[in-house]
Amino acid sequence: MRSGSSTIDGECRVKAVENDPFARRKIMLVAGELVKERGSKNVQFEDVAERANVDIDVLDTYFDSRTQMIAEVQMANYFVMVEPIHLGLSRIEGAVADGDEASFWSGIEENLEMSWSSGQLEKKWGIINLLHDVWSDPFTQTHFCDLLDIQFNRWISVIEGAQANGWVDESIDAAALTSVYWSASVGQVITAGSTSLHLSPANVRDFFMSFVRGKDSQGSSRL
Repeated sequence: MRSGSSTIDGECRVKAVENDPFARRKIMLVAGELVKERGSKNVQFEDVAERANVDIDVLDTYFDSRTQMIAEVQMANYFVMVEPIHLGLSRIEGAVADGDEASFWSGIEENLEMSWSSGQLEKKWGIINLLHDVWSDPFTQTHFCDLLDIQFNRWISVIEGAQANGWVDESIDAAALTSVYWSASVGQVITAGSTSLHLSPANVRDFFMSFVRGKDSQGSSRL
């Protein structure tokens, strides 16, 4: 137990927080606020304990290290950031199931623009910093990848469903297309400092749709 929390009063406070089923979530929320305010590199256990009004030993109870805490916070931040994209995926899945081609393509366009916008968080480098933090903790990285695989498999199923409906060329590799679809928004950081390659989310959306559907994107019905 760290100095400053060895008194009976301190031990009681630690025990009280440990018995609170929502204590870990509260600490995560506080840590998330601090990361957004200061950046992950400038958040320590002491800062979170002070803001959450808990003894620092409480954080030792829930997290093996500061690295683990930051990784879990950034994983949570990522899924909050991409929640609109996941909701859009649900609508696309519904369009495939209902045989609604127009809604399918409009959903794809919307998701392309949102994905690219997400990649521009915090001057385009935010998503890379976030992923770096997640990858810093092996356990969190593994959990994060497992959750991403669920999303990847949903996208692959969507493409295969669109192929079955005759909207997408059956010769296209669904897994490869999913990889390109997801990688594009993160890959834009490579051109973040370029004055000649700056593209807006709408520019990228229009280019992608023109590329995969042909010049007449409104009239074409095949990818």
